[in-house]
Amino acid sequence: MQQSRFVFLALALAAVDDDAAAEATTWMLVSPNNRALGRAARTFDTYAASREAVHQLRERFAGAQSTVAAVEATGQWVWRVDVAGVVTAVSSRSYLRARECHYNLDRFLHAVPDALVVPGTRTVRGGRLIAGETAVFPVPGAPGARRTPRPGVRRLHAPAPVEPPA
Repeated sequence: MQQSRFVFLALALAAVDDDAAAEATTWMLVSPNNRALGRAARTFDTYAASREAVHQLRERFAGAQSTVAAVEATGQWVWRVDVAGVVTAVSSRSYLRARECHYNLDRFLHAVPDALVVPGTRTVRGGRLIAGETAVFPVPGAPGARRTPRPGVRRLHAPAPVEPPA
C-alpha cells in the first residue's frame, strides 16, 4: 500500500546577477495519489537543509500550531503550521470554503508523522511553486502588517508585468 511522502524540489529561479542563476530547494508533502497536501513555507539553499527542516518538523510536530485565514484580496482560505513560533508549512493552494481548508489542513496534519521521506530531488523549472503568491497572515497587534524576511529566507516572486507599448 502506498502512503504519503515528503518529496524535495530543486527550483531553478530567474537570474540573480547578469549571468548567474540561483537555485533553491524546498519540500512538499504529497498524498498516496500524488496530490499536494502542503509545502514548506520557505526555500532552502541546499537539499540537506531542506531534509533537515522535514526532520525538525517531524521531531517537533507535537508542539505544532495551525492557523486558518482568509486571504483579504481574494476571500479564499489558506492554512499554515507553526512549529516553535516559526511558520514551517503552508497550504499548497487556496480554498473557496473554510470547511475545505480545515479538511485539507487535517489531512496534512494526519500525514506528517507517518509520511515517507523520499531521497533525492525533482527539478522544477516553472509553474506555481516559483510564481505563486503566498498568503500573509495577520501579525497579532498589527492588522495587515507584513513580517520582514528573516536572514537566510529567500522569497520567490512572480516576474514583473511588462507594460504594453503606448
